[in-house]
Amino acid sequence: MSKTFFQFSVLVIIFLSSFWGLSRVDFMKHLHLQGISRKTENKIGKIIIDGLKKSNQEIDDDSVAHVLDVIKNRLCTANAIPPGAITIHLIHNDQVNAFSLPGHHILIYTGLINHCDSVSELCGVISHEMGHIQLNHVMKRLVNEIGITVLASVASNGNSQVVGKIIQILSSSAFERKQESDADAAGVRYLEHAHINPKGFVNIMLKFADIQSEVPSEMEWISSHPDSKKRAAIIQSLIDTNSVNYVPVIDINDWQLLKDASEDHN
Repeated sequence: MSKTFFQFSVLVIIFLSSFWGLSRVDFMKHLHLQGISRKTENKIGKIIIDGLKKSNQEIDDDSVAHVLDVIKNRLCTANAIPPGAITIHLIHNDQVNAFSLPGHHILIYTGLINHCDSVSELCGVISHEMGHIQLNHVMKRLVNEIGITVLASVASNGNSQVVGKIIQILSSSAFERKQESDADAAGVRYLEHAHINPKGFVNIMLKFADIQSEVPSEMEWISSHPDSKKRAAIIQSLIDTNSVNYVPVIDINDWQLLKDASEDHN
């Protein structure tokens, strides 16, 4: 009798432990993410890009695209990311902003480049956005805030209202704090692996922190990424101080080309 009771007790404990563990898993969220194929994500991304281009001019100059590709390829190749998996778009817009979209697109507004004093600062922002992409933050966030059913409707019929909502979510508000810190950490790793000085990442965050108390409406990337000073300090602490083997990404002429293209379109 005591043996049977013992065995029963063990089974109850195992059942309760398993139930508690399974209850901690957000199966719906997991299934939702699994339910969005890469093909569907790419389709959503293309629809959003096409929608953005209707109200914002993309700078499609071949020379500018080449410079951006050099930066992207340097970061991707050094971090085992297929360069063709990420597309960078330079958009004519005065806002100081950059953000990631479904389908592994990174949008950079000319206003951001105008506020960068060096290419390493721009690389810091790009590496951060690459972190969001590689960690799948974009789709996780959209599933949480919009839901898989509504996202699927965008892929099937290009719901313009939802497209506008997605753009608003991704361009004007921050990710969860842990997602932001994880993207910062990933960005530092990407920069160091590519032998790009991550001090530029620190510098641009400090620059944003200096003006954060009086952020004008067009400074979207700053207003949507709070605590810039604290984040700059954390980013600084993550930098490998023994690494000094930094190599310029582009030369001064190519950097000036980006600056001129941004100014010409503002």
